[in-house]
Amino acid sequence: MTFRTDSKAIVSIAVRQLAESVRRQGGLGSSLNAGITGNEGTKIHGDFANYADRDFPGHQLFSEITLQTSVQSDSLPFHLLVQGRCDMVAISPEGRVTLIEVKGFRGHARSIPQDGDPVHLAQALIYSHMLFDSDFFDSQGFATQEIDVQLRYIAFESGETHIVQNSWTREALTSHFLQICAAFTKAMVPLYEHRFTRNELNQKASFPYEQLRDGQRQMMQEVIAAVRDKAVLFVQAPTGIGKTMATLYPAIKAQANGLTNQIFYLTPTRSQRKIAESTLDDLESQGFYIRSLTLRAKEQICLSPEHFCDIKQCPYAIRYYEQLQDALEKSYEHRRLLPEDVQALAKAHNLCPFEFSLALMPTVDVVICDYNYIFNPRIRFQNFLADPKQRYTLLVDEAHNLARRSREMFSAVLTISGLLALRKGLAQCRPEPGNDRRIHDSACLSSDRLIQSLTQFRELLLGTDAQATESALYEELKAHHPVKRDQFLATKSLPPRLLAEVATLAGIMTRFFADHPEFPGRQAMMIPYFDLLYFLRVSERYYSDSYITTWRTGEREELYMTLLALDASTLLTDIYRDQSPVVFFSATLSPLPYYTSLLDARTTTERPEIVNLPSPFQKERRLVICYEAHSLRYGDRSQSMASIARLIRDVAGLRKGHYLVFSPSFYYQRQLARALSDLKAQDIEFLAQPQQMTDKQKNAFLARFQEARSVKSLVGLTVIGSLFNEGVDLVGEELTGVIVIGTGIPGMSPERDILRQYYDAKTGSGFEYAYVWPGFNRVTQAAGRLIRSEDDFGIVLLIDDRYGRSDYRQLIPEDWSAHHIENRDECLEVIDMFWKDYN
Repeated sequence: MTFRTDSKAIVSIAVRQLAESVRRQGGLGSSLNAGITGNEGTKIHGDFANYADRDFPGHQLFSEITLQTSVQSDSLPFHLLVQGRCDMVAISPEGRVTLIEVKGFRGHARSIPQDGDPVHLAQALIYSHMLFDSDFFDSQGFATQEIDVQLRYIAFESGETHIVQNSWTREALTSHFLQICAAFTKAMVPLYEHRFTRNELNQKASFPYEQLRDGQRQMMQEVIAAVRDKAVLFVQAPTGIGKTMATLYPAIKAQANGLTNQIFYLTPTRSQRKIAESTLDDLESQGFYIRSLTLRAKEQICLSPEHFCDIKQCPYAIRYYEQLQDALEKSYEHRRLLPEDVQALAKAHNLCPFEFSLALMPTVDVVICDYNYIFNPRIRFQNFLADPKQRYTLLVDEAHNLARRSREMFSAVLTISGLLALRKGLAQCRPEPGNDRRIHDSACLSSDRLIQSLTQFRELLLGTDAQATESALYEELKAHHPVKRDQFLATKSLPPRLLAEVATLAGIMTRFFADHPEFPGRQAMMIPYFDLLYFLRVSERYYSDSYITTWRTGEREELYMTLLALDASTLLTDIYRDQSPVVFFSATLSPLPYYTSLLDARTTTERPEIVNLPSPFQKERRLVICYEAHSLRYGDRSQSMASIARLIRDVAGLRKGHYLVFSPSFYYQRQLARALSDLKAQDIEFLAQPQQMTDKQKNAFLARFQEARSVKSLVGLTVIGSLFNEGVDLVGEELTGVIVIGTGIPGMSPERDILRQYYDAKTGSGFEYAYVWPGFNRVTQAAGRLIRSEDDFGIVLLIDDRYGRSDYRQLIPEDWSAHHIENRDECLEVIDMFWKDYN
């Protein structure tokens, strides 16, 4: 945290952060908190404080002493303010002073270094210096030049205590403190100088383009107001507004004027991340000074896939902290830290690229990344984001995707195969007789019990309904309101017996891994172990009336037990409300009340700002027809297949060009491809998207559309909601028309029907929440592939009689100026007239 006095800025840092930044050593496997969570650490500290008089009989005890001191030097461009609270100070009847720093651990005390962890020791020594630098001794009426510094390690499970204690003079403590501060300020100066230059230049720099697009000015004004007021803003802005620039430009201006410290640009697609990077380059061309970092998934940036996340063996993890500072210093040669730059720097300094990315994050102005890093509780930057001192702004691009993905983020799954992998790993580790063997045997027994329970559920699902309802297991579930479908079961709550088995196994496995940091097969156990921990975390921390528990069978005797989030809006909102300004923006946030309710649980009581901008493009360049001659409901589809195939052929024949046809499913697409083949259209070439499409195949598919127009029309067959629904930019002649068959409604499933029931009870609009609105969003996304710039043109043909219903007419954007037609000849005539008028 940085603020200014009359002369120099003051950089504030916590004692723990100062100690970690300078004294952390070794590799990623040398954990500072030894497997202790924040809540467990709080309990350990509380228990020690409550019973400290037993450890220090007759002593005066002082708990949680707030301390601060400053470092000032003419050679530094800032003053350093160090703050913190030491755990306890004890003064003996003889006047001997002991400062105690409490740390929790799991496993054996023999794993603790002889002199304590260097970071823990540094914390205690800094506190000791600060105690001398305070008025503490004067307030107690005596003076001393020596103090006992004690590291007290307390085992979470057993309460076993391990003490490291030494005496230090005031002079030695001061020398140690100044050494630490010198190392820290040396690393801090490049960052401070960058931010000083950034603010100076970015305050002066101007908008990089000659003119603003229609709607862009209003969007920028709303964004900077949201940052200033720490507000929630929803913006629906059609393609062409320039949304990326309209969010980044005002946010960076706000940053330069001290309204926010860091900007997170969140987007689910790599193509959009590249657009954000390009936008920053455009700003720099106009005099802006911006240091950015683009994050890439851990597995995609890994330098040693054969050791993936085995931090005890990976050569880029075992000495990570020894070269980290050199790499950070070298990174200031870059202002646009792309994944390949991070990877190259990491390789040169023998660092894990992903962990290095996280270390770089506090040093940059803009972080470009996926939603997961902010919202997914499994991988979000919890320590950084939850710190109330951090001031950051969230810019959430393509926000309609977050509404869907948030339910997945807060859901947890356990599988039989994952539990069997844990059991197999346990079998490969056979400790010697004693306490270690007892823990190992308990873990085996606990995993066997949970595997047996899930196997019973699988047998229940594979039996007949009569067999299921008569079983003892089903009788046990009746208190939890079971819903049984073919190879599917759901309950409103997780049965306590199962939850107890999960909790028991998670606890024993945590202790087992702490006691056995290395053995053959350990690495293969990590993913199922983390799944187990997350399952327990969801059940204990998040599970509520907005969850259900489901069991579903899979191939090869698999069973999936899922804690399924039906509504994650409250969990999502708790992350950002009252913490940071957030801008949700997309071209397709319609209907807006639907998306605001999914992304902001407080929308009814604390109404967010909402902006709905019109398209900047001429309406005459696009023709939208709702062709209502056919029912595309599941049972009716075969009846119109031949007619729709002929219509596609005739539409593509009216003007040679490139067309995308979105089918309701891959099964339908296969049937449509046969019907089109039967027509033997010599002047049309058809491409079909395979169900399992690789990146190479996708690029080859798009490359065909990017070729110059030939004498034949090109018709690409794809599926609504699949790879080509969004994140695809085909401009000008590369795309002539989009044809959408159906209303985009998701397929029926027990889970989705339960979702319908949930929103029926909550809002009275269950079918709309579960089917209609997410389906129509797919349609608008598909239609949005057509007009990407002011030079684009073409037709959008929506085929389904439901588009004539009042509820669907209300969903269709006004600026589409849609024609509602039932007659085939009239449909073709209107399209033909559009092309003639356009020409």
